[in-house]
Amino acid sequence: MKKNISKSVIIGVMSAGIVLSPFACQYTPLVDSANAATQATVTPKQSFPMYAVSELEYTSTHMQVNVSNFAWTPITLGAPFGNGQSSSKWPADADRGVAFDYPLSVASANDSKLWTGNLELTIGKKLYAPIINELVTTNSTVVTGYGIPGAKITLKKGTQTLSEVLVNQWGQYKLTMSKQTLGTALSVVQSKNNETSIETKTTVLAPATLTTPIVYNTATHAVVLGNGSPGEKISLRDHTTYAKGEATVNIDGNYEMRIDNSPTSSTMGLMHGRPEHYNYSERTGTPQVTGSVTPTAIKVGSAYVRGTFTGAVTKGLLVINGNPETLRGEFTSTGFRYYVDPSKFKVGDRLEFVGFNSEDKVITLGKTVTVTP
Repeated sequence: MKKNISKSVIIGVMSAGIVLSPFACQYTPLVDSANAATQATVTPKQSFPMYAVSELEYTSTHMQVNVSNFAWTPITLGAPFGNGQSSSKWPADADRGVAFDYPLSVASANDSKLWTGNLELTIGKKLYAPIINELVTTNSTVVTGYGIPGAKITLKKGTQTLSEVLVNQWGQYKLTMSKQTLGTALSVVQSKNNETSIETKTTVLAPATLTTPIVYNTATHAVVLGNGSPGEKISLRDHTTYAKGEATVNIDGNYEMRIDNSPTSSTMGLMHGRPEHYNYSERTGTPQVTGSVTPTAIKVGSAYVRGTFTGAVTKGLLVINGNPETLRGEFTSTGFRYYVDPSKFKVGDRLEFVGFNSEDKVITLGKTVTVTP
């Protein structure tokens, strides 16, 4: 695994008029135009790196990479998962920056990728491909991420330019755009000093139905459901039980991880990683089961899952072949019913039903719904 730069550093005033919150994961200055930076919230599970990264020049064997500005801990540059030479330095000069004269062969041997802190750089030409730090959905009106300070970031839909902006001094950018339709392919490039990076591509997704991972147990498995970028790799490690799991986000932006024998605790960590996205980790844990749901069999063509429940269940979630529907349902003293589009399932599909309380917390085991002809 890559080495994470500590996130406990308190960052103060960076330049006149700009003050960052001590909790970097809550507020990040993002560029609104070529001349101004503003405070803007970011996804809480993502915290920004404490330095800006630039690539300068290549030789036939080496690449010089500058990492500069407000880094208060050692900076490490290396290949993914320790596959190759790694270098670590303290900021030393007046600008608190360091320069790496790094073997180009190490990056080339690892799909042109290098890691520094929580950023995965895809190397191309003299600039790395810009990083997108959040999913783009049909509700999105901005695209934010990281690039080389002073570089111009261009957002395109095919050959059409949707937005352009300069990267601020912290290596961050914020592009504005109109809402895009589901499945639209977008690309981002950065350019500076007559050089243009390779493209970073992303696809417009439907708005996420899960804002944080959902964990539940069945009779035989622990199940973790979450959202991400299609193709993103998810890795789970439980530091108490040593359970491990891997998953890949599907084309709908969802992932499902199933772990045999439910060996999970409340110390599970999930690592997300994809070249065009910010690499980050988040915590999740096995919920406390205080109720139960018992769904009855459902026939093909039926529009409702029905059944009985116990405990403080107020809504349910139907998971079809690993893809979650939305939290909903009618739960009364006589039982529950949950609407589902009949076209979404067929005989032989794997359907599981999970109960939630009024705080949207899982409080039941997942139960199999039998699909009959």
